[in-house]
Amino acid sequence: MASQEEQSEVVMLPLSEVGSIRWTDARGHKMRALRGDMPLLTLSKKLAELEVEISRQYLNRMETNTEVKNASPELVSGLCQVFGCTLAELLCLKSTLIVQLGVDNCN
Repeated sequence: MASQEEQSEVVMLPLSEVGSIRWTDARGHKMRALRGDMPLLTLSKKLAELEVEISRQYLNRMETNTEVKNASPELVSGLCQVFGCTLAELLCLKSTLIVQLGVDNCN
């Protein structure tokens, strides 16, 4: 039997056309790992420099709280810029999906 992920349709859209990106525990853990020892306040300030206004408290909830269900494309894109990672890496996309999306392989 195919997994849920294998059954999902892959559609390419510009981030400007996406209202929100599903946020998961795995993505929160990945965000925490990518942040390393950078304080949340510093991350919030770096995002503000990219015109993404978000509080350190909300960033903390993204890393630790399962109640955060969605993130804006602007926030996700800003996190990738600050962390110097690909969208695929932050979103924990498996390599098969990365190939389907035409995105460079994760680091």
